[in-house]
Amino acid sequence: MSQLSDSTISKLADTLVSDVIDYIQDDDRLKEFYLEVIGDAVCEKLGKKNPDGTCSFDSGISSELIMAIADRILITTIPNDSSADLLSYFRSKR
Repeated sequence: MSQLSDSTISKLADTLVSDVIDYIQDDDRLKEFYLEVIGDAVCEKLGKKNPDGTCSFDSGISSELIMAIADRILITTIPNDSSADLLSYFRSKR
């Protein structure tokens, strides 16, 4: 059990979240993970999975599509207030 109160943990999380997001976004492992997982999703939806786990899909098109999808993914914070309307929050971010 933590020696910190729930309030202290919450305040630390609020304080550190922006720095953690910056760290994650600067880490090449995240970019590689995104591209791999996005590629898997594109294959699942538009390609044909081979028995060995590879995908039969035009690599030129899939590369462009994967990058276009990756460009649309954003890591952001959400309000800590669980009663907040998240849909309104994300609409305001546009």
